[in-house]
Amino acid sequence: MTHGWRLLLIPIWALCVAGAVVIAGLAVGYMTWITFAVAAVVGAVIGVPAGIWNTRKIKREDPTWDHRREVPA
Repeated sequence: MTHGWRLLLIPIWALCVAGAVVIAGLAVGYMTWITFAVAAVVGAVIGVPAGIWNTRKIKREDPTWDHRREVPA
């Protein structure tokens, strides 16, 4: 399971960012499909790098992380 944390954290980051953009857009009064399209793009652009960064940060700061586990047999 080499991509386990990435598969978990990237969607969480992307969906949280997209949800915040949708809420902000609807609160301001933009009630069209463009609001959701912009939220999807912003969620992908910010969420994917943030999820990768978060995965690396977790692995880097965990003193018991065994990097040999990620090498496929």
